[in-house]
Amino acid sequence: MRKYLCLLAVVLTACAVLAQDTNNFPPMSEIDPLNAVVRIDTQAYLPDYFIPWHDKGQDSSSGSGVVIRGNQILTNAHNLVYATYITVTKQSSDEAFEAVVKAIDNDCDLGLLEVKDQSFFDDILPFDIGETPPPQTQVSVAGFPIGGDGLSITQGIISRIETQLYLQSLNYLLAAQLDAAINPGNSGGPVVSRGRVVGIAFQNNDSGEALGYMIPTEIIRHFLKDIEDGMVNGFGRLGFKYATLENEDEREFLKMKAGQTGVRIVQINKANQGLLELDDVLLAIDGVKIANSARIRSENGDARSFVTLVHQKQVGETVRLDILRGGEEIKVELPVRKFYFQCHDYLYDKLPDYYIVGGFVFTTLSYSLLDEWGKRTPPDELQRKMFLDKEFDDQEIVVMTTVLADKLNVGYQGFRSEILTKVNGQPVRNLRHLISLVEESQEEFITFYFGEQETPVTLKRKKMLDQTPAILERYRVPADRSASLR
Repeated sequence: MRKYLCLLAVVLTACAVLAQDTNNFPPMSEIDPLNAVVRIDTQAYLPDYFIPWHDKGQDSSSGSGVVIRGNQILTNAHNLVYATYITVTKQSSDEAFEAVVKAIDNDCDLGLLEVKDQSFFDDILPFDIGETPPPQTQVSVAGFPIGGDGLSITQGIISRIETQLYLQSLNYLLAAQLDAAINPGNSGGPVVSRGRVVGIAFQNNDSGEALGYMIPTEIIRHFLKDIEDGMVNGFGRLGFKYATLENEDEREFLKMKAGQTGVRIVQINKANQGLLELDDVLLAIDGVKIANSARIRSENGDARSFVTLVHQKQVGETVRLDILRGGEEIKVELPVRKFYFQCHDYLYDKLPDYYIVGGFVFTTLSYSLLDEWGKRTPPDELQRKMFLDKEFDDQEIVVMTTVLADKLNVGYQGFRSEILTKVNGQPVRNLRHLISLVEESQEEFITFYFGEQETPVTLKRKKMLDQTPAILERYRVPADRSASLR
């Protein structure tokens, strides 16, 4: 009995913390405010990026979400990707309701769900979204960790607020560190302070004990504003690389005056080369001064990366840069753009493209393909291509993942995960270009060149094309290329 009373006291205390200092909730006897925290169960069908015509089969997972205004359920994107069927359940009921995805932004790991049956919301009071509290604020994390049926509430302290790597996209965005663990199933649940959502739990840090992270409201508001037009544009990137300026000699070389601080622009994306120059010093963005350490100060004095100023803007908007160029100050209006690398981002909810000829299986390099190695390390040559800027818009890195063994390709069957650089001496632009180089060639032989050493592989063109259908049939491959390339 004593254990039961103690447990009841903890739950009631946590509920009081969630609802304190707000008039938005009716008394607990009428509607439980915690009904707005829901469990999300997802059935997903996962593709195989090593064998791109093949699926790994169905998988199930669970997470958490919170109902916000407009009868929308805010959660993590990683709870929803590849989903084929989604249900949501309230902590006060055993009935599961079907839900559909309204929007997903993998850049910031956020998504919105809608429930078809509006009766689901009859006993729910949506949460309001508040402001991200400063460090040392106590917060409550609500959700359904480890797939449990009952709602779990834990308390913690916001330790710090800074840019962190978002595992869903490999982007660096603003995040808040908590000393409360974020366990599987907790993801997507609300972090609450003074009765309002101040963050969404999304990932933990395995290198420490009870270290979790939440997506702060600055990022949540950006996401909600972004999708107002029915499209998801995500977060823009700088379009240049920079170096800090803590060295006094370097600042003198760049003709910086006493009191001037900023960062040195050392590499510029092609789209920004008419606006910026190498060795420009970025002094401020939208009037906010940048320190030599590349940091700015928030209103409460916290240090943050200056890049967060760009993340506040929507794609298509502009930022005003104060630039020092050759000792003279100028102002530059820089559009906030999306920039893509030669290596594709994660291909969530998209089947991989592929092309098979002569038993050689070609696909494109993506984060999704690299993830297939799991705990193993992908080849160094592939990893080095991850963050290279595109030289032209339709550039892709074509990878030969495996060889379907046949008499035709004897001697080459040990090739695995090799980058295709050229065909008959001509650089390969992308997967579609590869198809045209092979199928439209008038040469008797086709020579593929692989890897940094450009190792040649030569086959007779007609023989290779003629034998391909039999190879596909033997390995039960439905087509020689993905539907998008037909």
